[in-house]
Amino acid sequence: MKNGLLIFTTALLLSCSPKVVTYTNSKARFQNFSSYQMVNVKIGKRKLPAEATELLGIIESRIRMEMEEKRNYVSSNIDPDLILRYELASNTRTERDNTNNSVFYAPSLNSRVIYESVILIELLENKRLIWQGSYDLNQSRREARNETTVNKAISLIFTTYPYKAGEAKPDPSLTSKKKK
Repeated sequence: MKNGLLIFTTALLLSCSPKVVTYTNSKARFQNFSSYQMVNVKIGKRKLPAEATELLGIIESRIRMEMEEKRNYVSSNIDPDLILRYELASNTRTERDNTNNSVFYAPSLNSRVIYESVILIELLENKRLIWQGSYDLNQSRREARNETTVNKAISLIFTTYPYKAGEAKPDPSLTSKKKK
């Protein structure tokens, strides 16, 4: 089920303009959650290039800020209430453009590589999906995918998670889309 939802979300994001796609489990008891543990299952213990390690550090730092400073959650590796799983899914594809060369009246073939990326963040309680948010980075130029772009994307994702630790009702101040 979870993989199907991830595939659906990714496919939806790759076909649309950049925006946040979200899911919230309406049966979740948000007042029971006050701690979390952050994981990135795809990476595990693999050694990554310095650039990737730096990017994941930026992502984790921003997620911690959103969870701990704005929502008062506590990071815990011992019996956390929630598992926070994040992933940066990337793909490249080649787009071909068949154009007619007016000088020789012969078709020419032009192509360009398109970089597609999605940031996905999930909160799970005992393997049950509580909340999920994702942001499509497709419209950001590859060169512009820096710390500012990543921070903006994560902030936008978290505007769809309006719960502070231990509180049952959403906090409207967390859904503000104003720049901070």
